[in-house]
Amino acid sequence: DGNELYEASKMELIEGGTVFVATDEKNKDFFKPLREHYDLCFLDDFKHLFEGVNTNMYGMLDQLVASRGRVFYGTYFSTFTGFINRMRGYHADRAKVHNQNGTIRSYYFLPFEKRYGMASFMPPRPPFWTREFPLAWRDIDKGIGELPAASLKKKKLSQTPVIF
Repeated sequence: DGNELYEASKMELIEGGTVFVATDEKNKDFFKPLREHYDLCFLDDFKHLFEGVNTNMYGMLDQLVASRGRVFYGTYFSTFTGFINRMRGYHADRAKVHNQNGTIRSYYFLPFEKRYGMASFMPPRPPFWTREFPLAWRDIDKGIGELPAASLKKKKLSQTPVIF
């Protein structure tokens, strides 16, 4: 419920700040507890700016806007959230605003024990669809010759683990 969303996010959000809510929830009253603390915006508030855009694209527009936020909250098992986090990683890597290990300011509402899952580095491991991994964006625009020498360990290909 909306109260749970507020309680889970209030430590990272600024009271009275603008919060964009990327959702397919039709009943906006669900977010009333958040509206009492933040200036909420929804994609519906900006429909006049993209007249003629196929409504099937609205989810992608939500993801683009959400990917550019200072802070992001999503749901751990959501592929919608996962792609937002991946785009946030790309943006952070390009702007050099992520932590050295590639982590970004993204959090999960649910499940609570996964709340800080994006705040610590984790190498890829199955199941892969549940979240994104900093390996997907860290140093993505660098060639092998441009990577720091410390990250270039001399290993034979046969000694390098491959996970499928």
